[in-house]
Amino acid sequence: MISFHELVKEVLTDHQPAVLATIIHVDGSAYRKKGACMLVKQDGSRVGLLSGGCLESDVYSRAQEIFDTGKAEIYRYDLSAEDDLGWGTGAGCNGIISVLVRDIDLAFRQSLTILIRQLEKIEPILFIQSVSNVTKYIFINESGDTFGHWQGDLPIERKDILQFTPPFHQHAGMQTNGEEAFYFQVIWPQPNLYIIGAGEDARPLAQLAGQTGYAVHMLDWREALCSKLNFPTANSLYVGNIEETIQNIAFHPLDSVVIMTHDFQRDMKILQYLKKLPFFYIGILGSRKRTERVMDGQIPPWLQSPVGLSIGAEGPEEIAVSIVAELIAARRRNE
Repeated sequence: MISFHELVKEVLTDHQPAVLATIIHVDGSAYRKKGACMLVKQDGSRVGLLSGGCLESDVYSRAQEIFDTGKAEIYRYDLSAEDDLGWGTGAGCNGIISVLVRDIDLAFRQSLTILIRQLEKIEPILFIQSVSNVTKYIFINESGDTFGHWQGDLPIERKDILQFTPPFHQHAGMQTNGEEAFYFQVIWPQPNLYIIGAGEDARPLAQLAGQTGYAVHMLDWREALCSKLNFPTANSLYVGNIEETIQNIAFHPLDSVVIMTHDFQRDMKILQYLKKLPFFYIGILGSRKRTERVMDGQIPPWLQSPVGLSIGAEGPEEIAVSIVAELIAARRRNE
């Protein structure tokens, strides 16, 4: 799944006309929730998904009327029908979905350039967009700094939203301010996953985590293993003394860590340092009995052991599925 961070980077590297399609309201059930986005380019290519394939082609056909216009439209899709008389061909998703499709004009591209810099600082951004006036929008960070195009008072209290929204929660919705309707969304930075240990069992984990939106960073003391050949999709590779390496990384409380060195003494030293830092998620490969020994008798509540959901996984690929599933569950637990 493409993260919003990756979608914006796609906008900034490909300058052909494009529109941004965003789910702004869902009545009933739907494949994706409010805040899900898709980039549609003039050449027909798409980045991201709004549904399981029910909406994408129709959104692209409607986008033809919006490219390079500086305009926006809201399209309503009723997917609740169970037969071919409803919208589509009997999608039967039992939901009514409203999609805002807006042209990505020069001014909006410039705002997205600033947005990507803010997200790379690993901080959430509140986005507010007027529904009736596409040129009226604003981005706000936790410090209160703003960029975009907005005049007048803000329609919602940005401090409350950014301060109290749980990490990675897809907080989005529609509100009205007098006669004006607007859409708001909290945009989260791309989540980081640090995998400590570059053995063969780390390869499927790195690949699957990247496919589900993580920026993957590999750490290992063995140059032959921690290589671009073995981890072609990794965002970064750290090779060297593990204890020194982790002390030189500026970890953030939104980061996740999975330890899979298969080295008891190394794991003890790694956790002695990492336990001092706040993380969104940290897990260690191995049995609970082994982890109890690593932690000198008791597993603390902040450490997931054994790492991954209990699905009876066997082998590197299945273990990777269980770990990524637990990472996703941790990000979705407050929704």
